[in-house]
Amino acid sequence: MAPQDPLEMNQLFTMALGLTLPWTVSELTFSADDKRLDVKLDFARGSSFPCPTCGVASPVHDTEKQTWRHLNFFQHLA
Repeated sequence: MAPQDPLEMNQLFTMALGLTLPWTVSELTFSADDKRLDVKLDFARGSSFPCPTCGVASPVHDTEKQTWRHLNFFQHLA
């Protein structure tokens, strides 16, 4: 079986996770030896997000990388 196009795989995981714009999967890293799948999320520079209180779209002022532990992807850590 031929390797999948990374862009197609990112789009597949974006849909599977139910992400909506501006969120997208930017990178997938899989290690069979470590039984681990890392999914990196990102958004386009200049994106706006709705205020959780009033819903008005506001620009992003700063960002910070964070790590979350998701449910397993089959038997692999995610």
